[in-house]
Amino acid sequence: MDNRFWLLQSVGWLAFTLLQLAAEPADAPVAGVSPVMLALSLSTLGMIGSLCLRMAYRRAQAARLSEFRMLALVAVCSLVTAVLVDVCFYSGLWALSFVDPSFATLHGNQPLLARAPLVLVAYFLWSLLYVALSRQQGLRRATIAQGELQLALKDAQLQALLGHLGPHFMFNAINNIRALILKDADAARAMLGKFAATLRYQFNHYDSPLVSVAEEMAVVRDFVDLLRLQLGARLQYSEEVEEATLSMQVPRHSLQLLVENGIKHGLGLTPTPGQLRVEVRRVGSCLQLDVRNTGTLRDRALSSGTGLNNLEQRLSLGFGSAGRFELRQDGDCVVASLRLEGAA
Repeated sequence: MDNRFWLLQSVGWLAFTLLQLAAEPADAPVAGVSPVMLALSLSTLGMIGSLCLRMAYRRAQAARLSEFRMLALVAVCSLVTAVLVDVCFYSGLWALSFVDPSFATLHGNQPLLARAPLVLVAYFLWSLLYVALSRQQGLRRATIAQGELQLALKDAQLQALLGHLGPHFMFNAINNIRALILKDADAARAMLGKFAATLRYQFNHYDSPLVSVAEEMAVVRDFVDLLRLQLGARLQYSEEVEEATLSMQVPRHSLQLLVENGIKHGLGLTPTPGQLRVEVRRVGSCLQLDVRNTGTLRDRALSSGTGLNNLEQRLSLGFGSAGRFELRQDGDCVVASLRLEGAA
């Protein structure tokens, strides 16, 4: 606000100087003193007085005075400062009268407090404008601070929700890799690399709550390969991902979570083979993600899992009404659909 304050100060007191010249054009021939110098002198004193008023108003605003008390303070401070400025101006003319007889003549023609009414009006208007602009600036700063606080809170909530999405398959994967070492050391080494990449992706959730479809699909493939160690031929996986969607942004862990949920509540509950299919495509301006698994849709109210609830909260925080999640039965399959409008 300082730059704008000094700009308004300069313009305002220049206007006050011109107003003096227009109101008293006869000063120069009577006193023999330049009216411009007199007007500038009074304006300089007025500007100094306004700086004192500014300090007083800042203290009053910090004390959070009511509007009535603030208006009363403006009236009193304007009056007192106007009188002091006039007294200083009058005293200056009196002091200069000992140096130049022209000022003695001017001093005699200028009664004490002759200019106080004009200065009072200027101060009262200046004070009202300053208080109004200061309050407006304060409201703007409060609005910005509130917005930044809400963004920080939203980010904290997103990070907390991401942190709740622990890899439920961790211990099974470790045991399966340990068993695979005795059968095929090279395959075990490859699976250990996939397991490390999956955990790294999980633990790096502080980097960004959004990732590209390509990044999410990479971890989904590693995740599925690790699940195959446990489910074997029961897991029949397929995918269809449009190339144009690979660079588009999705919530981190979104597809992995849907795949994990499909295994946990679908294929994992039956000893027979089942299908797991991931489809990612663009529908108009929307990004559509579908995870289809063999099984029967269960009542979510009876489920103890929090993964899908967390995903819905993350969608609400990150996308608002532009993110929609749906879980439905389609024949002998359960389909989990995620639609993101205007995804980049």
